Amino acid sequence: MKAGFALALTLTCAAALAQSQEDRALAERIATLTSKSDAGLLTRAAADGSVGIELAGRLRHVHLARGDDGPLRASCVGSLAEANRFLGRDLRSGDKLVAASAPPAAHDVAALHGMSSEEYAFYWSLAEQTKATHAPHSSTISIINADGAGEGFNSTVARAPEGGNAGVTLGQQRLNVFNRAADIWEEFLDSTLNIRVTSNFDPIAPCNSNGGVLGFAGPNTAHRDFANAPFASTWYPAALANKISASDLSAQDDIGATFNSDVDNACLGAGTRFYYGLDNATPAGTVNLLVVVLHELGHGLGFLSFTDEATGAYFNGFPDVWARFMFDRDQNATWFQMTQAQRQASAINTNDLLWDGANVRQASDFLIAALDVPTGRVQLFTPNPLQPGSSISHWNSSASPNLLMEPAINVGLPLTLDLTRQLMRDIGWFRDANDDAQADSFGAVTPSGTTIAPGSQVAITWVNPPGFSRNVTLELSTNGGASFATTIASGIANTGSFNWTVPNTPTTQGRIRVREHNFVAPAAISAVNFTIGSSNTAPSFTPAAAISRQRGSPAGAAVVVGTVSDAQTAAGSLTVTQIMGGSATGVSASAIVNGNGTVSAAIAASCNATSGTLRFQVSDGSLLGNGDLQVNVSNNTPPVLTYAASTVASGAGGTITPATGPGDNGNIASIALLPQGTYGGGIAINPVSGVITLSNAGPIGSHVISVRAIDNCGANTDTSFALTVQASQPMIFANGFE
Repeated sequence: MKAGFALALTLTCAAALAQSQEDRALAERIATLTSKSDAGLLTRAAADGSVGIELAGRLRHVHLARGDDGPLRASCVGSLAEANRFLGRDLRSGDKLVAASAPPAAHDVAALHGMSSEEYAFYWSLAEQTKATHAPHSSTISIINADGAGEGFNSTVARAPEGGNAGVTLGQQRLNVFNRAADIWEEFLDSTLNIRVTSNFDPIAPCNSNGGVLGFAGPNTAHRDFANAPFASTWYPAALANKISASDLSAQDDIGATFNSDVDNACLGAGTRFYYGLDNATPAGTVNLLVVVLHELGHGLGFLSFTDEATGAYFNGFPDVWARFMFDRDQNATWFQMTQAQRQASAINTNDLLWDGANVRQASDFLIAALDVPTGRVQLFTPNPLQPGSSISHWNSSASPNLLMEPAINVGLPLTLDLTRQLMRDIGWFRDANDDAQADSFGAVTPSGTTIAPGSQVAITWVNPPGFSRNVTLELSTNGGASFATTIASGIANTGSFNWTVPNTPTTQGRIRVREHNFVAPAAISAVNFTIGSSNTAPSFTPAAAISRQRGSPAGAAVVVGTVSDAQTAAGSLTVTQIMGGSATGVSASAIVNGNGTVSAAIAASCNATSGTLRFQVSDGSLLGNGDLQVNVSNNTPPVLTYAASTVASGAGGTITPATGPGDNGNIASIALLPQGTYGGGIAINPVSGVITLSNAGPIGSHVISVRAIDNCGANTDTSFALTVQASQPMIFANGFE
């Protein structure tokens, strides 16, 4: 073997050995940090009966990074198995695994923090809102600098300000980022206790392009059976337990956070480092520290499960508050109600383990997937096989729209509808705007115990808790507060009053609820049922005096049929129609007109009509009124038609116009000549006008001309007149003939 080749082989083997040793060291560090074992941990009972346990740096979430196969990527893991999967190798054995696929380029920045791009944007949105509003803090989160002189937060390495971070040394910029993250969470939560975060920037080996730890954080202690605890015998992380009990339950700081200072020495690859800007930029090869710290503080404040999802075993034999809200719909039980074996099975019960907190249920109706519609519960992430560290501690990845705390990168997340704050409220971070250690509540909601009219303007008023100014939602119950199905106003600015247009929803069990928008509390309900009275009275129709019609009378000129009125609506705005229900038959109204309350119509009677009433209906658009007009029907009379005696010269012609008629109460169907007896000249009649036309009159003498008129109902009139044909000519007669 050549010497050069042997040397190269020796160096290669040495490098591989060094890498395997570093991997095993990294494996043990991650296993220790993410462990949910209580072995060797100390519990202490306090004089007040509460019990605390020191977590000794366990139950941490660890941010890892790798840059060996392309752009620098990072992920937040909760177990050694997750770390192996992300890094693509078994850290203990060195065996290659299928590496986590690289995220799409559009999500590279967010992926550096183990989040979706929308989760990243949400946290950044919190930061921007904090800068814009300058609202007073609801709680105090103190970053405790635990670093020594000249290192970590105290590093004096000169740095140019970047991204709104004005620090001029590396240490100042690191501390500025941590304090900004604390400021953002202070706006998110209320606590009377100072939340203390022991914070370090220390070298964390091993760290190279094959992988390394960015940082980790979690609660330092957990507590149960403290004063005011919502659930007995239940573990709460330190910051939350202190908040609820209004006392500092441990001499230790509440949260521990350690970040890797070697990242700024390019341990992950040439040019890599943390980005310390406070803006929304993340240059290539950097990790945005602000977002990572926000994420890790969230874990320390309570967004984590203590229960071992792989075995179903409670931590130290007691459930944590997280287990109280996980509900398996197949088993119809929460994890608190299950056996250990049932919890183990539930952790891989795909899509059927749900979060059952009231605040999440109230705010979840925007979801179109991962939602249990009848209850409002939301699916948790329970893949089979189990993914330790991700299973049960995230929302289901099928949620649509996407949610902030899903395990995978998502797109299209509607940030304003995220359920993160509702979940934190469910586990115990109640609203306490005035820092009196009591949950806020509204007072004196009105209207209460009174009667109000539909359509009227009524002021809904309420008394805010001291210091409370969050947006509110107002709701109406019509069943005494059993449910609030009607939203009056949603997410309105809180002025303590709202001008309400009362709906036309009659009830004697009205209640108003005021609550913080998107949360179930603080809330208050009007103390006494109120009545929404129906003040809208029905309009009235007053019929005119009885009218008379003969059978066969068609609709003619309109006549007044009645008047209408209403206490709330102008008379001319009322609508009038004829409806069924009157006693007359064969009688109808048409061309109905409401002239400022006086109603006219054309009334027709058929040939078979009978006397009785004709019913009219009046409407104000909501309520109706009726009235009956009496119509007296008389028999049909035959047509009217007469002619005067006439004279015509022999052989001459002319016309004869009726002396009266033709006329009828309805109309004349026909007018016709009857047989003319002795008259032998020319003769014809107009069947409508009854005008008779003569020609070549003859013979000379006296003749009788007969005519028959028939009306629309079949009644007829026969009429005759004398026609004299004279020999002498010309002669002028009174009727105009010659």
